[in-house]
Amino acid sequence: MNYRRRKSYRSAAPAAAIRHMAERSELSRRFGGIDREVEKIFLQLAPSELDRLLSRYGQEHGQKAEVYARDTYEKWKSGSVKMSGQTAGRLLDLLPPLLAPSIRFDLVRKFRERHFSKRTIRIQSTPQTWRTDLVKPIQELVAASSGFALPADLLDTAKWLADGDVAAAQRLLAAAEQEEAAVRVAYIDAELRRVEALIQNIDTTRQVTHTLKLPQGEIILRVELPARTLLQRLTGWMR
Repeated sequence: MNYRRRKSYRSAAPAAAIRHMAERSELSRRFGGIDREVEKIFLQLAPSELDRLLSRYGQEHGQKAEVYARDTYEKWKSGSVKMSGQTAGRLLDLLPPLLAPSIRFDLVRKFRERHFSKRTIRIQSTPQTWRTDLVKPIQELVAASSGFALPADLLDTAKWLADGDVAAAQRLLAAAEQEEAAVRVAYIDAELRRVEALIQNIDTTRQVTHTLKLPQGEIILRVELPARTLLQRLTGWMR
């Protein structure tokens, strides 16, 4: 009888560990690995900050959960115990509001990057119209970026993004969009100058293909050049 009980206990422990690992893997998948960054920040908190966070942890999830977190903290830090998906999810909700605005901004930016679905747009154009033909696709990508919203399941887990500090979260999202827009405009201008140089100097082929890589996706531009006249071919051969 005792043997059976010990055997049952030993088999239950690995089962619980596997379940916790599965929960953590699912959380990491949903958050694109951001939970690992939050865990790293948590394990590097100064003693006073850690005490404040764990006190809030207990207020939210009960004294038993707080005692467990305090008792297990050094084991999490050493790596001898792996943090469960439940604990990591709770930290995703509690820790970011206590961080500096620059760190929260970086977390929001990474959330967006890892959940934004990038597009590929292909354009067939001519030397006379390629600049005009790029306008609409660029506008489409810009609209897709500004219309992006974090998935609802992320907002449910990391409630600070939608509930506790709505105004700050919106400012962070707006700042992320402005940062992307500035990078995009500068990058596109340089790429357009490169395409212009290719079209003006090409000799060996009658087609130019160039890819504009943007934060929201890419535009593959193919410019068909007109057939060269006999005089143009002879002039080019004699140079």
